[in-house]
Order: sequence, then C-alpha cells, then structure tokens
Amino acid sequence: MLRVVIDTNLWVRALLGGRVTLPVLQAWQQGKFEIAISEELLSELDEVWQRPRLRERIIDRDARELLQQLRQRGVLVELVTIPPQCRDPRDNPVLATAIDGHAQAIVSGDADLRADDDLRRAMAEHRVQIWGVEMLLQRITSPQGQSMH
Repeated sequence: MLRVVIDTNLWVRALLGGRVTLPVLQAWQQGKFEIAISEELLSELDEVWQRPRLRERIIDRDARELLQQLRQRGVLVELVTIPPQCRDPRDNPVLATAIDGHAQAIVSGDADLRADDDLRRAMAEHRVQIWGVEMLLQRITSPQGQSMH
C-alpha cells in the first residue's frame, strides 16, 4: 500500500475545510493510503493549529480527533536519520519521517520544498518523491497507483 508523509501545512488546510486538502483527509480515512507520522510531526501539528489566528477558525474537536486518528492509524516512526539539507531546517522532521518511515512520497503544499531540485534528487536516493496534493490524488485514484509497494 502507498505510504506517504503529509506535511503539517496540508493537515491545517484540511482542518480549515480546504476544498483541495479535504479529499486527502477523506481518502486516508477510507484506507486508500497509509500515513507515516512521527512524534515530531504530531507535536508540530498540535502546536500550529493552536496558534491564535488558526485556533479561531479551526474546530477544537476536529483538530483533537485528527491528532488521535494519526496516533492510532498512522505508522509511528522513530526518527534516526539526519535528512539531506533543505532550504528550511524546519522541514527536517518531515524529510526524516519519510526516510525512516519508508514512505514513497512526501505530500506538501510548500512550493519551496517541491521546487528544490537538489532536495528532490537527494530524497530520490532514499526512494522518496515530493508531491503536491494533485499527484497524491492522482496516484490513489489510478489502478496502478494503488498497488505501489
């Protein structure tokens, strides 16, 4: 089954009811792919959604339920790898979670992460691709995409 790391920015957008990201959350809840997650990413999500400007727009119950689902259904990864260098060191836990969790891809709305060709090449050496939401949705809806190991 396809295993991916979902960047925190996409979880936050889904909690905000984003039209583009909500299908990702729904597809995961329907078991169409697996999520690799780490304590570092869970902590980041828990911190980010509670920022004042987001907290007033996110339903508390929804955020807590998502965190609980990620803990229960996600593949919890212990980070041991020092990931390749990227432009933003705050992305290191995302990269390490993908490598240590044997994910096929990182799905992110971060254009900077997706546009970094050196990083894409370095992550490809770890068999990890960097996708946008559209690519994930395309992979899980295509017949060959669901059988990826």
